Amino acid sequence: MSTRSKSLIAAAFLISLPALASAQQCPSYESPGASLSYSSQDVWVPQSQTVIAGGDIDLAQCGALEAVGHVVENPDFTLQYDDEGLGRALEFRVTADCDAVLLVNSATGAWAFNDDDESSDPRIRFEGAPGGRYDIWVGTYDPATCEATLTIESF
Repeated sequence: MSTRSKSLIAAAFLISLPALASAQQCPSYESPGASLSYSSQDVWVPQSQTVIAGGDIDLAQCGALEAVGHVVENPDFTLQYDDEGLGRALEFRVTADCDAVLLVNSATGAWAFNDDDESSDPRIRFEGAPGGRYDIWVGTYDPATCEATLTIESF
């Protein structure tokens, strides 16, 4: 291989490094989280799951999101939601022993983030939530992890 070819390959590699680094700093829904399956009627009664909040992905380093805090790369939970044609709101909320954050990729592919809704606990509500897949990350504002509870409810 010529010196020129090696230089071109090295330059191409160096150019791709920033894109690679930023992709590694963002959460990914390519692999699902722990499987949940609820209908609108199921979550008329709140359903709760325990989780360790936090992770090694710093959301502030992810240029694709306007968010802060720390999450794991893949979702903590992946919800298959059946809206049953009822047009209800779907709410995700977290209670935690620390300052928690909540990140959801909705059935429409839109990202939603909340740090502090009431006190230091996050909450996200989708009005008229469509059925489909919801990927859910429960994170922490600071790098440390803590015990948390995710509650899902329809209204």
